[in-house]
Amino acid sequence: MRLPNAMSDPDEFREFSKVELAILDLDGTLLSSSDDVPLSGAWDLRLGVVNRLKGRGVPLSIATGRAAFGAFPIISAVSRNKDLPFIIYNGGVVLTSSGTILHSVHIEKGAVREIVRTIEDLGASVLTYWIAYSFDGRLEKEWAVFHGGSSPPHREFNGLPVSLPESLQSGAICVAALAWSDDPDVQLNIANGLSGVEEISLTRSGSKYVEIRPFGSSKAQGLNLMLSSIDISARSVMAIGDNDNDIELLSLVGFGVCVSNASDGARAASRFQADYPSTSGAIQALQIVARAKRLFSK
Repeated sequence: MRLPNAMSDPDEFREFSKVELAILDLDGTLLSSSDDVPLSGAWDLRLGVVNRLKGRGVPLSIATGRAAFGAFPIISAVSRNKDLPFIIYNGGVVLTSSGTILHSVHIEKGAVREIVRTIEDLGASVLTYWIAYSFDGRLEKEWAVFHGGSSPPHREFNGLPVSLPESLQSGAICVAALAWSDDPDVQLNIANGLSGVEEISLTRSGSKYVEIRPFGSSKAQGLNLMLSSIDISARSVMAIGDNDNDIELLSLVGFGVCVSNASDGARAASRFQADYPSTSGAIQALQIVARAKRLFSK
């Protein structure tokens, strides 16, 4: 179903006045590219609608596959509430913008070794992502650890410095992994090669990457944990996404919205589809909530 637009009957906006929380994917949804950061003038429209929603009592949160290092600058821009939870590592970690970890799940070290061995045998590369807690339950440090036959990149997608396995401190846990290859044939073999590894689940991120999560973890699971702490029903949540790692989240909420260039899986899981791709589609959906709140909330 298409979202209402400027030519729609105002009554078509009414149900959107029930939204109490908006939660957005980042890459391909709120963000148009890896260089899209809240320092640019291109963010003026986004920050404007964020402030309008805040004024109407609708907080914004994030559900992303990114590491905390890549998510925190966006969280700081869109959320003024340091206690509002958000989701990183595709549901592997739920924490507040002040860094308090509310929930985490991890991949056992034996499974990590099997993942690395499988990827290296295929001639592909993988980053394993690790975190460590401080004594008071806050995120103390995170690592992106490179495994593979090629030279490691200096930094990964989030800007997080890439480490070698010996840099990990005792007690660190692996919360996610990202495998890839520049060879299309190897790309097809990665998921098949990892299918026998227990205690993990896989999703695609674009055509090149395979995202590896602890079994059972997802953005939807992370949202359920969030909602239990802030007393909001999933029926009153708008989720906006674009890719297969958003499917469970879009299916869970009352207002699942995909941008117009979403994957087939994300589109099928969504109740609504925006008229525009990526950032423009996300802004459209948020503006509808702001307008609905203005028209119908007392």
